[in-house]
Amino acid sequence: MKPPVDLSRVRRIWLRTPNWLGDFVMATATFERVRRAFPAAHITGGMRPYLTGLLAGTEFFDTVVPTPKAGGLGGLRAQVKAMRAADYDLAIVLPNSLATGLVPFLARVPLRLGYRQGRGLLMNLGPAAQVRRRWWQPRQGPRRWPSPMPNYYHDLLDTLGLPPGGLHPVLPVRPADVAWVDAHLQSRGIAPGTRLLLLVVGANFGASKLWPPERFAAVAQRFQRELGLRALVLVGPAEVELGERIAAEGGAICLSQPVLDLGQLKALVARGALMITGDTGPRHLAVAYDRPVVCLMGPNDPNYTNYCMEHTVLIRKDLPCSPCQRKVCPLGHHRCMRDITVDEVFAAGQGLLQRSPTAAIP
Repeated sequence: MKPPVDLSRVRRIWLRTPNWLGDFVMATATFERVRRAFPAAHITGGMRPYLTGLLAGTEFFDTVVPTPKAGGLGGLRAQVKAMRAADYDLAIVLPNSLATGLVPFLARVPLRLGYRQGRGLLMNLGPAAQVRRRWWQPRQGPRRWPSPMPNYYHDLLDTLGLPPGGLHPVLPVRPADVAWVDAHLQSRGIAPGTRLLLLVVGANFGASKLWPPERFAAVAQRFQRELGLRALVLVGPAEVELGERIAAEGGAICLSQPVLDLGQLKALVARGALMITGDTGPRHLAVAYDRPVVCLMGPNDPNYTNYCMEHTVLIRKDLPCSPCQRKVCPLGHHRCMRDITVDEVFAAGQGLLQRSPTAAIP
């Protein structure tokens, strides 16, 4: 595809990353594609502050700018002023929010690439061609059928005529984080080489994505008793109480003292033998390291994350109300998660372990 503008003049790039952990991981192949397409450019990554730990060991960005929510006109004005002073030639805006498109527009960045999504005046590259090219997509009612987020991001870059990129996440792990995890596990009585079952029991999205805690505990007991794995419960700061309750009931260890930072979490996930999780951010870390995953898909549409599924078993109930994409079940019964049984989760995980040589090595 012929580029719509002369990209050889691009020297400074602002790349606004997704805000959620899982979306960020799915976008890492896009970050790498931009870096390869502009090897001599100075690329700044704008992102939520809590995500910066994921970048340890990467070379996507020359500079990282934490971008919390603007917090009113004063915060918006400060972001615009800083961006204008940086003198960017190109802004690549991956989120679809009005605010993330408004800042480069007000900062007068000359080239602004992003989807319209109600902000057609703010973006001057990409969206119109994207709409024309994808008119034929299947629909769910009035909405187009969702495409996996890595494809969605790459489709946007395609409008610039950049060399193609892959879909697999790109997230190296630092040796220092590997060493810390090894030492921390040994301090909890877990010997090197122990096969680890990683249970991701929370979901920042909302209550509708939570599997009942007693079932996580029952799964932990079965994998430890029948297959000899050591169960670890992974939690964020807001999930400590839930994780410790599940660990106590399931005979597992809750890694809450301390809660792992994102660099440590990467190293732990890369070492795991099997992960059982809802549709969470850590799920995508497991995909990045080709670890076996049993994903319990409740209210979310699986088409958004249907990529690199070779080591994933997706368990989903085909209900008339699903996918609803709601944070709280509007019907109050949470059947999409509650109908998933311990037996089918155990069977799915056992099958993954049997066909994954690296996961089965003690």
